[in-house]
Amino acid sequence: MRLRKLRDDPSVGVDVAQLCDGDRKLLELRWWEVSDCRPPLTVVAWLVVAGACDRPFDKALPGGVPFVEQDSAGILVATTAGTRARAPIGWVVDTMPDYQVGGVAGEEPYLFSRINGARRLPDGRVVVLDRASCELRFFGSDGVFLGLSGGIGEGSGELSWRCGLVPSPGTDSLVVFDGFRLSSFDDRGRFSHRSPVSWSGQSVTRVVGVAGPSVLVESRLLTVSQGTGLPHEPSTTDFALLELESRRVLWEGFHPGRQHYAVRVADGPSGRMHYPIPFDIRPSAAMGADRFHLTLGEDHGPEILEYQASGRLRRIIRLDEPALPPSTEDLDMYTAFQIDRRNVPEYYRKTAFGDDRRRYADMPLPEIMPVFSRLLVDEIGWLWAELYRYDVRAPVRWLVFEHNGEGLGSVDMPADLEVWQIGRDFVLGVWRDELEVTYVRRHALRGRG
Repeated sequence: MRLRKLRDDPSVGVDVAQLCDGDRKLLELRWWEVSDCRPPLTVVAWLVVAGACDRPFDKALPGGVPFVEQDSAGILVATTAGTRARAPIGWVVDTMPDYQVGGVAGEEPYLFSRINGARRLPDGRVVVLDRASCELRFFGSDGVFLGLSGGIGEGSGELSWRCGLVPSPGTDSLVVFDGFRLSSFDDRGRFSHRSPVSWSGQSVTRVVGVAGPSVLVESRLLTVSQGTGLPHEPSTTDFALLELESRRVLWEGFHPGRQHYAVRVADGPSGRMHYPIPFDIRPSAAMGADRFHLTLGEDHGPEILEYQASGRLRRIIRLDEPALPPSTEDLDMYTAFQIDRRNVPEYYRKTAFGDDRRRYADMPLPEIMPVFSRLLVDEIGWLWAELYRYDVRAPVRWLVFEHNGEGLGSVDMPADLEVWQIGRDFVLGVWRDELEVTYVRRHALRGRG
């Protein structure tokens, strides 16, 4: 894509440094003058100039972000040096939690089967959705059970078994998706209303988030090969932004999903076994109060797309670093990790390693290693991106991006914590012990200021 710096755009017609040293009222006056007579590109340019006055206006913002670059389609491109974005930011998430609910034994409200959503409310209470019961369980800031709502059924405020708590940034309301509808509750668990969710021609697998009148939904199609090799129809991970009330499609995107490869074996079903292709991951999306983000997974490198609430692509967030193909060492480590996960006996590990490597040699591996595996927007609207790792024993590392797309640095998360919410000074998630018992934990986030 063709890039140019707006500070060099002759249509701006003013020296940026001189303007920043001058009167802001003059800036505002001239902005309004050009906004009525210049094309939209100039308006964007002047907005960027206004923001630049708050920072040193160099070739880039701190960290190497050319915030004032645009591509030929008018899309902002924010690029941070990979070394800068991956360097520790100085924030620390405590290893031990300062809050925990759950247990192996005890009273029923404290026992969870499968947690499918957790959220800390502004007053310190925590709500947890247990998927087996579809109950919203409320706990005090001291971890004491306060009450519940929801439950499986067809009555008012009751849910079906496919239930999950949906992020709803910008509001204290609690929204639950149960397969074909959204049920809304207030922060005390009182049922409010239901809204059907449907995407013409697609089945909604998951609701990514709800913000104002819009809902971001996901649909996954997994296809399985009937013979050796890849299936004839590729798997897909598709997204759509819908207007909640009318269900009108505002935006939709269709992307490759995770693929499986069929291998002929004597003892497999119909003489074949299916294996996931190494380093192949699904796209991921996250919803904010006024925007949503998308990373496309396989073969798209260190890039995140930022869309406006209307569905218009607004910004491309990039890391300036080389895209690396999977190496032989990567594949060896991946193979050994998969053998560990299957608990292969020690006496058979060498044979299993050779068999797996031969299978992987026949598979079409991704051309480059994935960079981002999961996205999340925190409570102040900053984007967090979890770095890809195929070995769960590796550090859980997230990159932090400010509103303007600048990569600020990395933060390590506690091992085995499935992060659901990031606040100004805490991280909330689900943790499993060695018996696979689930707990909700909150860890202090220190140093953010």
